[in-house]
Amino acid sequence: MKIIMATNNAGKIKELKEMLEDYEVISQKEAGIEDLNVDENGMTFEENAIIKAKSIKDLIKDDSIIIAEDTGICIECLGGYPGVKSKRAPGEELGREVNDFERNDFYIKKVGENNNRTIIWQTAVALIEKDGSVRTFIGEVKGEIPKVQRGEEGFGFDPIFFIPEENKTLAQMNFEEKSNYSARKRAIEKLVKYLREKNK
Repeated sequence: MKIIMATNNAGKIKELKEMLEDYEVISQKEAGIEDLNVDENGMTFEENAIIKAKSIKDLIKDDSIIIAEDTGICIECLGGYPGVKSKRAPGEELGREVNDFERNDFYIKKVGENNNRTIIWQTAVALIEKDGSVRTFIGEVKGEIPKVQRGEEGFGFDPIFFIPEENKTLAQMNFEEKSNYSARKRAIEKLVKYLREKNK
C-alpha cells in the first residue's frame, strides 16, 4: 500500500518509513508533485493539515493514502497565541520578514515577565484514506518559554521550548533526547497505531 506524505523533507519521510515498514512511503515530489502552493487559511492545525492533504489528493489519480501535517506553538498566557500563525505572526506585526532568532525573541518579549510561561507545541496529522475519508491525529508537548533563547542545536522554536524535567530547551538536547519531545512523532504514533489495527 502506498502512502504519499505532503512534504519533501527527507527527515520526515525517513521517520515515517521507519514507523510504517509495511507501507511504501514516498514524498510529494516522488509522486510527481513539484511545488504545492496551498492557502493554509484554516483556523486550527487540524484544518490546515486537512487542506494540505486534500490538495495532494486532488492531484493524485490513484487510490494512494495521503498524509499531511501542520504544527505550531500555543502560549498559554497569550490565550493560545500564535497558534496557526506561529511562523507568520511576528513578521505580520513587525511589517517585515524575520529570521528564526528574531521570531523567537518576539515571542519572549510578548510573554514578558508573566509568571505563566506554559507553551504547548502541537502537531496535527491528517490522513485521507483510499475511500476519501479523513481522520486527524494530534500530538502535543508541553514546556515553558524561557526569558532568553538557549541552545545551538535544532531549529525553529527549539531555543524557546524549555522542558523542565530535562532542565534544557529542545535546542540544548541531542537528537535522541529531543525525539522524546516531538509533537509530530506523538501524532504519527497515533496514526501508525490506527493503520495497524485497521489492517490486522
